[in-house]
Amino acid sequence: TLALLQRSIRADAQRRGPHMLRIASVLLILVMLIVAHAAETPSSAPGLQFFRQIAVLGVILITLAGLGHFASAISEEREEGTLGLLLLADLSPFSILLGKSTNRLLSAWLLLAVQLPFSLLALTLGGITVSQIIAAYIALAMYLFLVANLALVGSVCSRRTPQAVAITLVLLFLVFGLIPVIDAYAQLLPKSYALSPVVQARINALKEFYTSWSIVHRLQTILESNSKTGVWGGQATYSLLFGCCCFAMSWNIFRKLVWDADVIDAPRLEPVPRPRQRWFQFVSRPWRSAIIWKEFHFLGGGYLGWIVKLLSALGMGLIVWWRSEFVEQLALTRPFVVIFLMLFGFAALDLLYCCSKMFDVEIKQGTLGNLLMLPQSLLRIVTEKLLGCLLGALPLFLLAIPFGFAGDVFSEGWGVFADPPVVITLGIYLVLCHLTLLCTLIVRHGALALALGLMVILWGVLAPTAALLMLLVREDNTAFAQVSPIYYVTFVVCGMLQAAIIMRLEAIAGR
Repeated sequence: TLALLQRSIRADAQRRGPHMLRIASVLLILVMLIVAHAAETPSSAPGLQFFRQIAVLGVILITLAGLGHFASAISEEREEGTLGLLLLADLSPFSILLGKSTNRLLSAWLLLAVQLPFSLLALTLGGITVSQIIAAYIALAMYLFLVANLALVGSVCSRRTPQAVAITLVLLFLVFGLIPVIDAYAQLLPKSYALSPVVQARINALKEFYTSWSIVHRLQTILESNSKTGVWGGQATYSLLFGCCCFAMSWNIFRKLVWDADVIDAPRLEPVPRPRQRWFQFVSRPWRSAIIWKEFHFLGGGYLGWIVKLLSALGMGLIVWWRSEFVEQLALTRPFVVIFLMLFGFAALDLLYCCSKMFDVEIKQGTLGNLLMLPQSLLRIVTEKLLGCLLGALPLFLLAIPFGFAGDVFSEGWGVFADPPVVITLGIYLVLCHLTLLCTLIVRHGALALALGLMVILWGVLAPTAALLMLLVREDNTAFAQVSPIYYVTFVVCGMLQAAIIMRLEAIAGR
């Protein structure tokens, strides 16, 4: 039963990557400690504030790990067609789950265990006790246990990793996000749309029950000043019990599905239907630039994707316009601005998804070398792929522009590109797209989650330093002069990431 688990643990101990990751996590804590010491905040408990940042960072990274690392535990075997080989080795479904999922959980727990001694350095800053640090790490470990088993449920129910990620995301939202969203919606409702006392009482009861397993509420309780809470709390108990239930559910589903994985119905002799003449060909003939054509149709959705996106945007706009008074009171802005932000956000998410899948097919099918043998430069190939993906999201961008003008978003003209929040958001998005594309060339699954995790880590380390540097900006400078360093940093970082992408592509193609 434990044969595959033992083999996975031994293989994990012999690889260099997990050890480097543990060393990097320790170095991250030390760097954050140096930054916290250099910041010299006027807080009465700097150690508590420093460890609070570590705890929040841990919650975010564990959630992203559930979407990227744990969600592919079983689905990657089904995707690659190697699940039957494990069954031929006389491994039971229970042992397969232990070897493919529990090994990853133990490795993640070991990562937390390595961080614990160095997190105790927060005691040198003052304002925090040893029991608070240990209680926080126990809460994080149990949250990790629950997230890993929720991801396992999504993995055993899916044949493809993207499906497993989607199911895991839905499960995480149902367990941790649904009740807070309902409560926030009830609080943000205007007085004219206020809920009845009975409904509000039921929402309050759900919120009270939700706090029993909420990691956020547990960390808030632990990391309060002069907190007297115990090391083991109700959140750890509920997470442990619910995680065990999720593992049992996964095993029950997996042992029923695993034996049917290779059962194929006998083919039936059916007459070949005549091809019907369509009045419009959704997939046109290849263009002069075949790479742009391929990415537009097979990754960006093509003309059919255009129609679906336009109809979805039209339906969303009609709903917002129909409830315009409610939307204006809820969002505190004009409905045109809400539609503009939603369209731009969906287009940005579409491009981000395309970046995470740009070289996925070529790498999995081993055709990247054939692609790079084309009589074109590597930079041109990457650029044409990006243009094909951008062409798929073009209708949303074009549709957002008139709503932006209607909502006076562009009333300042080019001055909108001198607004610090806009520039920072644009810079973060460009870096995230490049980083996601680079991560797809490094890991097989969870590239987007890994890129988001790296961005969160960099933001946690560099944000205090950037805030101090912004104090050096003179107020008498023009608006463009004040945000010009952000443009410089964005262009330099994107250029470095582009060089790393090209070098990585050449290395993969040369294998």
